[in-house]
Amino acid sequence: MNKKTFFVISVKTEDGRRYAYADAIQNCNDLFWIFKNIKGLETVNACDTRRDADEIARYWNECYKNNGTYAF
Repeated sequence: MNKKTFFVISVKTEDGRRYAYADAIQNCNDLFWIFKNIKGLETVNACDTRRDADEIARYWNECYKNNGTYAF
């Protein structure tokens, strides 16, 4: 059985500051095309569920806040 959607956590850097966010990607899309023009994109990590992606993104953002590198 194929999943129709999978989830990713992306990390972007703007002016030396980082933030993570979760996103849903439809199956069979060209990932290179989706991510190639996102300025400041550092990493994209796949997750099994939206809940996992959201929790990890929140955790990473807390870490960025704690070490003074959070973008917002």
